[in-house]
Amino acid sequence: MFKSPMHFYIHHYGTDQDLALITQSAYDTQAAIAALESGDVESAQQLWKGVDGKALLDTWNAQNDRAKELGPKWKERSEQSIGPRTPSVSQGLAKQIYERDGHRCRYCGLPVFTRWPGSSILQLIEAFPDLTPGLRLEDGKLYGSGADGAITNKDYAKFLWSFAACDHVFPTSLGGATDETNLVTSCSGCNYSKGNLTLEQLDVESPLSS
Repeated sequence: MFKSPMHFYIHHYGTDQDLALITQSAYDTQAAIAALESGDVESAQQLWKGVDGKALLDTWNAQNDRAKELGPKWKERSEQSIGPRTPSVSQGLAKQIYERDGHRCRYCGLPVFTRWPGSSILQLIEAFPDLTPGLRLEDGKLYGSGADGAITNKDYAKFLWSFAACDHVFPTSLGGATDETNLVTSCSGCNYSKGNLTLEQLDVESPLSS
């Protein structure tokens, strides 16, 4: 049984080195934020500079390419729908879930970061704009290099894997509830790896029991 959807995905489409890079980058980002908030600007800059966005983006793309090449590795779905597709998660509900879970992925345990106005990751971007050249802050809101300020994967590659997502443990496509009984904080690595699959299909432990 796999610890998380990301562990499943990396096992089939990546390498142990990928996991080490992703894990270290997330914790270095968290440490950089803590250093900046404590006034240690030099340490914050060095830690944030050391997060290799290009390597993280290359890892993301390489795994996706390998997934397309090798095809699905998950089991066929056995669970049945329990109802119609449920509503998407509102920002207010997502905020409650992130706070409940201590801003950590309930699957793999990595710290996660939002890009909402006032979020901690924006402090780093504002303090060291040269380290994320594709991003800019205007009136506290984050914009990227895409059309109309859209943020691309390249722009936020430094936290591409640890961007916060609110995940439906039992998929919304099968009628999984959009409430705190079925929602957990997820890093983007686990959220993307899981997609609309069930935990049974991935042979992943349920985060609801932890």
